[in-house]
Amino acid sequence: MAINHLTTKQKELIKELDEITSLLSLDFQNIGEYEKEARTTYLNAAKDKIIRGQVIIWYTLIDEFLNMELCHYFFDKKQSYIKLWKTKKFQNFNHHILEELYLLQKLRFLKSIKKVPKNISGDIERINYLRNALAHSFFPENLKKSKPVYKGKNIFSLEGLKLLSEDFDRIFTYFLKLKSKNIVNDNVEK
Repeated sequence: MAINHLTTKQKELIKELDEITSLLSLDFQNIGEYEKEARTTYLNAAKDKIIRGQVIIWYTLIDEFLNMELCHYFFDKKQSYIKLWKTKKFQNFNHHILEELYLLQKLRFLKSIKKVPKNISGDIERINYLRNALAHSFFPENLKKSKPVYKGKNIFSLEGLKLLSEDFDRIFTYFLKLKSKNIVNDNVEK
């Protein structure tokens, strides 16, 4: 799409994104402007940041899906989260229960109240270990337990990232089906 077909707000966002990518050395399209000796280092760093960021986003979204399922189990399904957040009980549950549980604890909890397919729970566990490696180590390749590998593929390779993306899409679809099933069940109960 040509830049002249964008709204003023969209043009402002593109300008801001250009500045952010430059500030964070993610502007790999402008690699020719960097010193020749540093170009490979900048490109590898940009790739590392992009992949780590995406893994953490996927992990965080899975964590949110688990939170929603646990909230759905404990709270009135007919009330929106906006209404629930106005109650002290819901706030306390989120602040003192959900915020204190790790992703794998939430997964075990969910598995105790509903059947979760083994491939889904296994992939969530693998994503958890991968995220830990990427979030807690500057050089995850040097770790003994949690290497930057997903199902035998290096996560910093296109092959590894594609595999993870496909599995995340399956996890995402699973939780969307749970949500729509919950909506249907809620309407039947009315």
